[in-house]
This record gives sequence, structure tokens and C-alpha cells, in this order.
Amino acid sequence: MNYRRKKRSQEHAAADRHHSGNSAKAPFEHPLVRPGKASVVTTPEELDALIADVRESEWVGYDTEFIGEESFYPKLCLVQVATAGTIALVDPVPFVQAGKDLGPLFKAIAEPGRTVLVHSGETDIDILRRGAEADPSILFDTQVAAALAWMPWPSSLGTVLETITGYRLGKAHTFTNWDARPLTPAQLGYAADDVRYLHLIWSELSARLKALGRHDWAVRESHDQLRSTTFDPEGQLKRLHRSEPLRPGQMAVAKALVLLRYDLARRHDLPARVVLPDTAVIELAKRKPTDRGAVQALPGIPRKIGAAHADDIVGVIAGAKQQVPEGEPVNPLADDLRVRAESDQLWSALQARCAAIGLAANLVSTRAVFYRWYLTVVDARRSGGAFGSADGEAPLFARGDWRHSAIGGWIDGFLRGSERLELEWSPLGMVAPGFSRPGGVVSRA
Repeated sequence: MNYRRKKRSQEHAAADRHHSGNSAKAPFEHPLVRPGKASVVTTPEELDALIADVRESEWVGYDTEFIGEESFYPKLCLVQVATAGTIALVDPVPFVQAGKDLGPLFKAIAEPGRTVLVHSGETDIDILRRGAEADPSILFDTQVAAALAWMPWPSSLGTVLETITGYRLGKAHTFTNWDARPLTPAQLGYAADDVRYLHLIWSELSARLKALGRHDWAVRESHDQLRSTTFDPEGQLKRLHRSEPLRPGQMAVAKALVLLRYDLARRHDLPARVVLPDTAVIELAKRKPTDRGAVQALPGIPRKIGAAHADDIVGVIAGAKQQVPEGEPVNPLADDLRVRAESDQLWSALQARCAAIGLAANLVSTRAVFYRWYLTVVDARRSGGAFGSADGEAPLFARGDWRHSAIGGWIDGFLRGSERLELEWSPLGMVAPGFSRPGGVVSRA
């Protein structure tokens, strides 16, 4: 039993010791919240009825429970669906045993014109995409929306719900043995709550974002965050670079390793992060080992992968090194203490500005990306030119990105001296002059 499976079993037992009954507490009372127990769908007739209900709905709340640490594709254990008329928990096990799949349900959820509501839905949408063989046309991730409306990024569903309503969900039951049968009453109750409140949260956040002129930002960012999650090497490289800035030669090696990691994960039926964690990819890209012993000696390389595929790793590194010459120049500004201090100060100003206008700063940018961009600004300034947030080989924000509209113009003006960092303190917290922070909570019906 691996560590994560052991942890699941421990949390599974602990959660059921603390909770009895279908849910830890009564649901929040509101016209947009459907009360009562969720129906458990286990027969073709029940599934057909749910599909018919979904097809009559303009929106659907959607979530899944899965085991993701043991296989290349996550093992689907439960599908949660909410519409105005029902909350349903679809158990895939009896359908698999009967030689059927849930493709018709996934296709109904993803039909054009229907809004699919999720919260932090990366893996959930990947499961939907593979089951429906299509992307949903309208997608709204309430975690993304919350980060554009004065809430931290990332915020849990419980945190967002409590911020909006004052109602606190019971203790999470997510990391448990979802593949065990029968599912416990506590598991069923928590699974239902994962979709029960999505309509209310969507309604409230949509209203707040429309008042701020940010609703379109939330829709675009939801699609961007959840795009093609099956395998997106460029997206993975961006994530690596955000956590640890890499030079061109290092980035070429990292890309080769990401492609190899995906191939090995498929071959071994393992998650990519188990084959080679991001930290191991970064370390390999920096050190570029030339023999299997050096690969196996690096921290973070799983022992079995190192033993079986060290030569493969050495080979792809050697191939990538031929694409970019050795001895890449290091930007001398990176060691300039004054430049680093300026970057720290501007980063603090950016964070304060984001907080004052209700944006989660770490959704807007990361410090690593910001610092790399600021070096190009200083370089241009010392050469007699000027770079803005959408300029240069590595712009901070692309011109079509909502981030450029939200904060890029202010940063450019701040660098030129035409914009100021001004803050006020309202009863609800920090704001910038001219902004009003939404307050209060949704009342019970």
C-alpha cells in the first residue's frame, strides 16, 4: 500500500468515526439550494432519467470523485450532478460491471449552450472531455471567479460558500477510499454538497463580477485554466518556469523530459507526477547529467524509474543539449542587488494594488515570472528605451489577456510615474479609490 492510499484509508476511517447520517449538518436554506438527500444512480433507467433532466437544464453543476495517484488516467469513482430539479450521485461501478460506460451522461452535460459549473475542475473536466469526446462550450469555475472578487487564490468550495453566505460546510471528506463499496452515508452527503451549492455560488459571483465588469474575465480564465488537461506540454513548461525560471537551454531539456515523462507514464500506467515530479524535471534540466549514475543520484528521481529509465533520461537530455549551445549567457542584472530590491518593491506594490481592487495577486502573476519580466524592463531602461507589461520577448501579460486590462495598464503607468498606489481602508478591508468592495452575506430564505 503506497503512502497516499494509506493516508486515504486513515482519513476515511476518521471521517466516518466523526460523522453519522447522510450529512454532517443540515444544508443552507436558500431558493437556489436544493435540500434533501441526493439520489444514487445505479441502473440504466435511473441514468436515462437523469440524462433527460440534464438536457432540459440551461446549467448543470458537475463534480467527480476519483483516485488519481495510482494510474495514468484517474480511476473514476463517482459523478455528482446538480440541476434545478435534482442532485444525483452516479455510481460508475455497476455500469462498468455491466459492460457500459457513462458516455451518454457526459455527452449530455457537455452539449453546446449548456453552462457547466465546477469548482477547481481540472481533473473533473478532463474526465468529462474524455467521456464526451468534446469540451463544454460554456464553462464557469467558481474558484477562478472567486479570485476575481476579493477572495484568495485558490479558495476551497467551503471557503467561497462561507464568504458568500456565512454558512460553514462540515469537515471535508474528499481524500478517502472513494473506490470502496458500499459508499458510506458521510461520503454520499459530502459528495452531494460538492454540487449542491454551485448554482447559488455561481449566481452570487456572476452578479458581483458583472458589477465589476469582470464576468467575461472569469469565463475566459475558466476555459484557460481547464484547457486540454489531458496533455499540454507547453502548459506544463509554463508551470515549471513559474516555479523556477529556466534559461533557454534548460527549457529545451525540460521540454524533452516532459515529453518523455508522458510516454513513460502511459507505458507504466502511472500519473506523470509519480514518474518524474516537477522538482526532478527542474533539477535534471539544470544539471543535465551525462550518465545513468548521475541521474540515479539526483534527489527526487523515483528509484524504480531511475533503475529502468536512467539511460532514456540521459538520451533525451543529450538530444536537447544539441538544440541550444552550451554556455548560455546569464543576465548580469540577476546578481544586481539594487535591481533585486527594486523588483521586490514593485512586486509588493503589485500585490497591494491587486488586493485593493479585488484580484488574487497569485492568479495574476507569480513572483518568478514577474522578476524575469522586470529584468527586461531594467535592461531596456538602461539602453534608453522602455518596456511595458505587454512588451519584450517575455511579456508579463499578453495584450489580449484579461490581466493586461486588469492590472497591466496600471503597472505601465506606475513605472512611468503617471499612476499612483493609493489605498483606503473601508469597514470591509482595503480598497483603491474609486472601487467599492462587495459586502454582506446572502441571507437565508
